[in-house]
Formats: sequence, C-alpha cells, structure tokens
Amino acid sequence: MIILAFVTAAQVALAAQPTPVTGYWEGAVTLPGMNLAIQVTFTQADGEALEGRISVPAQSMKDVKLEDVVLDMPEISFKIADVRGNPTFSGRAEDDVIKGEFTQHGRSFPFELKRVEGIEGPKPVAEPTLPKGLIERGITVGASPWELPGTLTLPGGSGPFPAAILVHGSGPNDRNETIGHSRPFRDIAWGLAENGIAVLRYDKRTLVHGKKISELKNFTLNEESVDDAVLAVKEACLVQEINSGKVFVIGHSLGSYALARIAEKSPNAAGFVSLAGAARPIEELLQEQFIYQDAPEAEIAKLKEQIAKLKSEDLSPDTPAGELPLGIPASFWLDLRGYDPVAALAKSKRPALILQGEADCQVTMTDFALWKKGFPDAAHESFPKLNHLFMPVEGKSTGMEYFAEGQRVDPGVIQAIAAWIKVWSTDADAKDENAI
Repeated sequence: MIILAFVTAAQVALAAQPTPVTGYWEGAVTLPGMNLAIQVTFTQADGEALEGRISVPAQSMKDVKLEDVVLDMPEISFKIADVRGNPTFSGRAEDDVIKGEFTQHGRSFPFELKRVEGIEGPKPVAEPTLPKGLIERGITVGASPWELPGTLTLPGGSGPFPAAILVHGSGPNDRNETIGHSRPFRDIAWGLAENGIAVLRYDKRTLVHGKKISELKNFTLNEESVDDAVLAVKEACLVQEINSGKVFVIGHSLGSYALARIAEKSPNAAGFVSLAGAARPIEELLQEQFIYQDAPEAEIAKLKEQIAKLKSEDLSPDTPAGELPLGIPASFWLDLRGYDPVAALAKSKRPALILQGEADCQVTMTDFALWKKGFPDAAHESFPKLNHLFMPVEGKSTGMEYFAEGQRVDPGVIQAIAAWIKVWSTDADAKDENAI
C-alpha cells in the first residue's frame, strides 16, 4: 500500500557540458523496509539533447521518457512527469555509479544506479504461457472517457461458466496486478479458468487515465476502485459464455476494502471473495506498516501529524493533499469517514469468503480476526507462510520478495476460491443454505 506510483513522462532538457552517462543503468530507490527496482537508459545522438528513459517493473512502467534531464558534471537530475508529488531524482555521477535522493510528495529516499556494460536495456524475463485448453480475448470495461482495456479468460468448452471479477489493490495496477516479477491476478485468472471458472481482469483507471485522475477535484474510493468494478460485473453478465447469475467479485487489499460498496451497486453479483482485506481504517494500517518497516522516527512522526490532520474536524475538501498521508486528497479521506468494510459487506446478505496470508506485512491477522468477528456467517481461511500476494515467503515478509522471479500465487489459495465458487454456483436445492 505504500509502493510509489508512476505514470507517463514528457520532454528532456539538455544540460551544460554533458558527460558520458549514456548507456543502461540499474538500481533501486531505498524505501522503508524494501528496495524499489528502477532501470534507466540515457542516450544522445550526435548534436542532439541528452535523453533518458526509465522503467519501474513494480509499477508496470516500461521505457517511459524522462523530463528535464539536466547534467552539470557531476550533478545530474531528472523527473517523471504527470505524476502526483513531482517525482524527482537528484544525484551525482561518479565513475559508473549515480547516487542521490529521490523525492515525491516532499518525502526523500536515497537511490543508487550502477552502469551495466554490454546491454542496451533491461533483459527480458521469460514468462509462462497460457495453459493448454484456455482461451483469452480482449474486453473493454466502461466507456469514454474512462474506458479500460481488459482480458477475459475462458475455460475450454461452451459454458455458460460461473465467473469472477478481479479488483485490484491500491495504486495504478495493470490487469495482472504486476508487482516486480509477480503477477498475482494472472495466476488467479489462469488457475480459476483451469477449474471451469471464467475470469475478467482489467487495467485500473489510475493506470490508464492517470493524468485525468490527478486533475479530479473530488477523488474518492469510487473513482479508485468501485465504479469500474461495478461496470466489470455488468460487462461480464453480457458475455455469452458466462452465466449472468453466477458472477462473483474477488477483491484484493484495497479491492477487498471496497467490496461492500461494490456489493451495494452490484445487486446481481452472486458473492464476494476478500483477499487480504483491511478491516480497519487505511490510515491505521499505514502507521502500522511504517513501524513494521522500521521507518525513521521523523517519518513516523510526520505520518502521525498527517493522520491527526485527516481525523480533525477541520479537514475540508480544500485541505492540501501534501498535508495528508501519501499525498492523497482530502476528498478521499472524507468519503471514508464512518465506513466499516466488514459490517457493510455483512449487511449485503450475500455469500462471502475471507482469505488471509498469515505472513502478510501489509494487512495482518489482526484484520482477519476482525473479519471473523464482524462477519461470522462468511467462510474464513488463513494460510501459513503466505504474504500479501498469497505467495510463499520464508521468515519475515518485507515486500522485497514481490520482486523475485518465479513467484506464483499458492495453488491452495486458488483451489480454495474455486471450490467455494463451485459450491455457490450449484442449484439452490443442492447448496447448504446454512453455509455462507
């Protein structure tokens, strides 16, 4: 929930007396408790300005053109445009290393890049292929000006199949919810389809329309997650191969937090699955995460001041976003006042499955206990040694494992979801009506 967000960039400026920094560089921004991998390529044609491009795998950002590349040996700086918080890199180029500070929303973190000789850019990572027998095709969720590209994954056969809608966590996620080399939504989509369940997943509005989102005056959880999930349910119900009476919504992290609002606006949704869903106010989890990650005392103190501001009676839509946690506008926090995601989903009177990784460092077993207490009629299951992405981790999860190659969602989680959906997709007279 604290991973930095990037969108697209624009122009490049020529610095006085450029030096040989052209080539491919790899490194990371050091965040509390984790490193955010970055890849930068600098190029310069004869007589032309120095140019730069950046990739941030954790944010699904690939080869984005940098803005304001300024080189005045040994100082170097560059920016990523059209992003809240004015993300800026300022450092010193010495030999084959660039070190400095990354700043966004007034917060600074160290970064380091090292030149990689002999290659022109990031090495491609081998990705798994669509399992045999499954079918995937493009699908669009919503309409102009907020239309979103997506993927429909179908089992073999003619159907009609039960279906699941995947709703992302916070930040500008793609349809696979890519974080580093981890793609949890792809894993879930393929796993459920192999179990006879169709899956619709889509790129998030904050990814596809980031600039327009940043210009909204009243940004809330609806624009972040709810509205598009509701449209995705409607779109799935129109697909010939899908049984419109058996469409379920699976929310991960913030997507789970939003399930009650999605339920309110989607009366045709058959049921809901919560994956690592927060049961407490977001700001409470943020403070807990900062402490868990051993953030500097100054950073924790600043966050506490920001939390006090958002809880104050003086908070108004005009309160500057820079005075609030993560630079998220006041409209978002005001909209969530009094919202209880557990009690509200319980009131929907529809089936729910609550799943939690016991090694999760972002949403913890404290939240899982609150789900069990506040929604006892739901089905609940936790998984030892699984992190926030429901992937295996040894020892303490820090978030660094998200970036490792070969990470996959635990098959037991996918089987638990598939089995539960199949129970609630049978005819009414075949179900155990006492089990929610």
